[in-house]
Amino acid sequence: MISFNKTIAYTKNWKHTFLIALLLGTLVPVLLMTLEPFDNSNNFSYKYLILSGYALCIISPLMLVHPIENFIYKIQTNRWFIINECIYIIATLFMIFIFSFFYHFFVVSGLDSFTFESIKSFIISFGLPFTPIAVPLWLYLRSKYGVIEIPIYEKENTEKAKTITIVGNNKSETLTIFEADFIFAKAQQNYVDVYYNTENGMQQETLRNTLSNIMKQLPKAWQVHRSYLVNLDYLESVEGNARKRFIRISTTDETIPISQVYFKALKKRLSNSSQELRN
Repeated sequence: MISFNKTIAYTKNWKHTFLIALLLGTLVPVLLMTLEPFDNSNNFSYKYLILSGYALCIISPLMLVHPIENFIYKIQTNRWFIINECIYIIATLFMIFIFSFFYHFFVVSGLDSFTFESIKSFIISFGLPFTPIAVPLWLYLRSKYGVIEIPIYEKENTEKAKTITIVGNNKSETLTIFEADFIFAKAQQNYVDVYYNTENGMQQETLRNTLSNIMKQLPKAWQVHRSYLVNLDYLESVEGNARKRFIRISTTDETIPISQVYFKALKKRLSNSSQELRN
């Protein structure tokens, strides 16, 4: 079962976004010119030039939506979830369909009036057949050029006085702690063990919830494995090799596994901060 709240790589870079848009924008005109689907074999003036215009119907929506997705990514503290990716693909695909319809209607066909029924017919007849070809490539390119980021916090954002309340699936299950006191969390089937610092040492609270939902409630929680969240302020070292790595934190002897995809993000983050990565 897919967890729609799982974090995935995000394509933040404008250059990579434009490259993806350019590749996708080239794909559809090439298919129209070579395969000539939908009885597109009829000749008309400047045929290939006009068909090339469909590229703009794909490039433009991708570039217009990118500032919006970057804003959402930023307010989610540099996290991008599967649900975000699904909404992005569906919304942008709909924009591509609309842009393509108006281009087809006014430029290719040379008509001057339309109905909502004609938009629906165009999407079903022309838009949807290209979806199984374009969307898998689109997702692959976004994954290829995407990264998982772990931002460096400013000191004012890590004040101990800031409190957070973590809520389980049962609304009566709550845990209020200082943001800086969160240490790590571990998923146990339908429950999550949250470990936090107190005057009496490290304490643990078990909440009925998913790890992804707990992560959304903890600004300083960063996923390092499918079953673990960690506050990197407590990081002491990352040990092991390319086949198996694990994290040591300052308040416990327990080792925490780290997946390769998260290790790359962690290594990049630490290389830009005052913390050191000890292998």
